[in-house]
Amino acid sequence: MTDSRKPSNRSASMTDHVKEAIESDIHNGNLLPGDALDEARLCERFNVSRTPVREALLQLSVQGLITIVPRSGIYVARLSLPELFAMYELLAELEGICAKFAALRMSRSEVATLRAAHEDAALSRNSKDPAAYGAANARFHALIYEGCHNPFLKSQVALIRKRTQVYRQNVFENIARIARSHEEHGRVVAAIEAGDAETAAEEMRKHIDGGGRDFAKFLAETPAERFEPTAPSTTKNKGRPARSKP
Repeated sequence: MTDSRKPSNRSASMTDHVKEAIESDIHNGNLLPGDALDEARLCERFNVSRTPVREALLQLSVQGLITIVPRSGIYVARLSLPELFAMYELLAELEGICAKFAALRMSRSEVATLRAAHEDAALSRNSKDPAAYGAANARFHALIYEGCHNPFLKSQVALIRKRTQVYRQNVFENIARIARSHEEHGRVVAAIEAGDAETAAEEMRKHIDGGGRDFAKFLAETPAERFEPTAPSTTKNKGRPARSKP
């Protein structure tokens, strides 16, 4: 029985490897909305057969990260402007709930770790380093997701963030946004430390809404066709969202 399971376990492992690598490329902007994916090239890249590649692509399709168009091809999914705004709207509410639960459920050591992470982020804020602050921001939010002690809620927030990440890559290139973000984080931390669930939720919602307003300004300055999901591109650079500062 053990031997009969080995091939399937190996295949699942290869599928996970391919899926995670493609997902990482999308998350990091190496693959952008509208980019075409070629099964044969993926097989060569990962030195695997078509089976794990197809399984990985199907899983990414279910997550909404890629679009499989019959008789056309496979593309990194593109979101329309209404979809992006709707996701931001939902994200603000879900992050607010995370902060609310964190205020009620975080242990003292977890709260202390959150406070330390916030204070450490001041270094990248002061140095005006977008990449460093981006990493600090991700850690801050990750601690709150863990602190809400609700794995399902955490997974839903992660899904939305993954789907919108490519459109938000350069958010902290706007130096003024770094300062605002850190200040807003401080109010969230204070509410969580006080165990004030409602205030924590409200401050987090306002924080995400603030980022959303900056994002909306960026979108207003970006040609709408770059976010059109109904006409996938077959060339590498066509249809990509701008890498402009949001």
